[in-house]
Amino acid sequence: MESLMSPLEFRPYGVFDGRIHVVDLIAKEYLEKASADAQHLIPVDVDADGNGLYHSVILLMNDSTLTASELRVRTIIELVINEAFYSNMYTHRAGLIDIAIKAICKNRTYSGLYEICALCSVLKCNIRSVYPEIDFRAGMAVMNSMYTPISPIVANYEVATLWSNMLKEMHVRAANNNLWSSNHFVPLLALNQQYDFDHRNQLLLSNVKTPEKKTFKNNTVAQIRMPEFESSFNRRVRSDINIESERTKAISPITIEQAQANIEEEHENRLSLLRERARLRRVNQTEEQRQNRLAKDRERTRSRRESQAEEQRQDRLAKDRERARSRRESDPKEQRQDRLAKDKERARSSRDSQTEEQRQRRLEQKKEHARSVRQNETDDQY
Repeated sequence: MESLMSPLEFRPYGVFDGRIHVVDLIAKEYLEKASADAQHLIPVDVDADGNGLYHSVILLMNDSTLTASELRVRTIIELVINEAFYSNMYTHRAGLIDIAIKAICKNRTYSGLYEICALCSVLKCNIRSVYPEIDFRAGMAVMNSMYTPISPIVANYEVATLWSNMLKEMHVRAANNNLWSSNHFVPLLALNQQYDFDHRNQLLLSNVKTPEKKTFKNNTVAQIRMPEFESSFNRRVRSDINIESERTKAISPITIEQAQANIEEEHENRLSLLRERARLRRVNQTEEQRQNRLAKDRERTRSRRESQAEEQRQDRLAKDRERARSRRESDPKEQRQDRLAKDKERARSSRDSQTEEQRQRRLEQKKEHARSVRQNETDDQY
């Protein structure tokens, strides 16, 4: 808990680097429909698992040790500590904060205005929210705003994020009665020549006035909805039941089949992009980052195995044995000899490191196994 309360060192990546970043082609289409002063930015592909906003921050930080879960917890802590402030400022825009906090506590819940505003204070930076002008109404101008940390926190940097969707606009509309909404966030980066590498995008706060957020329209508090499938003030959580109940027009089977085919194709394309992005990240990792990643992978595997039922465990072990057998059979003779030599060396090293008690137990097990084999041979003879 103490580590979560300590401040983060946020020094964001300001520029697009083709060696480690992949352009999100779907988000690029949405960015083309956003305000003109955001057109020079490049949307970068991040995991679309409901944690898009947090993945965007991690990509900007280029920090392999930070996780989306930690950022989500830090965001929750910030909202709880300053609940009164956020409630007074954003309830009329984003709904009741207590309902929002409960939803944020669930991993992979899509983010919204509360999370953006809280992350400003968590990261000590200004966050520019860019929203494509699709089905856009005057009351939704709040989605295109600059958000700042709570006073007296001073913003050291400025970053931008785009409200996007995992699917193209036509496919979202086909599946949702011709309505569009966002269910994903991607970070926006600039081209190399638009940034000074020595200072990155650090704000010259003494000369730059941060744009103010307008709370009132025509002297009256304006109630707006979150960009959601006919959503109310609560979180943008996907619900098949709600979507079905909100549909008022029938969609032909041909349209559904075509949309499904397009969705599957886009899904495969996105998986290819994600695999390539992961490969590029691994290639550019330092040895320390690589070791940290491998350690986390081992921990996740261990945790997953511990939570398995006995039947699942037996299935996994059977599949592991089958894979190992298949791999051994396909090994050339030279590789087989190398593998056997390594196995012998590992066994010898393991025996050398055993305590006397472990050694005695191993020998007893070996004797028991030999006795069992002899007994089976005797039974077969009779």
